Amino acid sequence: MNKILAKLCVIIGPSESGKDTLISGARLLLKNEKRYVFVEREITRPKTKGAENHIEISRNEFERKKRAKEYSLYWFANGLGYGVTNLDRYLRQGKFTILNGSRGALKDICEKYKGAVIIQVEVPAELLRERLQARARESSSDIDARLARGIALKVLDPKILNFINDKA
Repeated sequence: MNKILAKLCVIIGPSESGKDTLISGARLLLKNEKRYVFVEREITRPKTKGAENHIEISRNEFERKKRAKEYSLYWFANGLGYGVTNLDRYLRQGKFTILNGSRGALKDICEKYKGAVIIQVEVPAELLRERLQARARESSSDIDARLARGIALKVLDPKILNFINDKA
């Protein structure tokens, strides 16, 4: 009998690239498989309709948890704090763990979780601009900044799996 070892799979890519859609599809397909866990992130942003699934947390509480070392992993992106609390516990339990991660935190993730499988979701810039505009959460200059950040943070590494999501 084959035993599946604990493994971390991190999905990275810009906002509106389709990471949440991929994760939701995997969650649906694996809903009866107890060995898979989809980690929820705590984010210093209010929960709103249409936003990614997350646990809302205040900036003060985020900072408190960070200082108390309650996060397995945390990072900052686009002015927000992101934290993950139960990642290490799930891996110790032998779970195959899926995380919506961050390209900006990738170095820390790979140093701490050797052998993590990284899937980078890529989207052509104009399609990504359309998606960001459609969600109507940011100004045009904020969208330009996000697109520039996306180019700067694109990971060029042959060990990373690239998924091209170029469908409207």
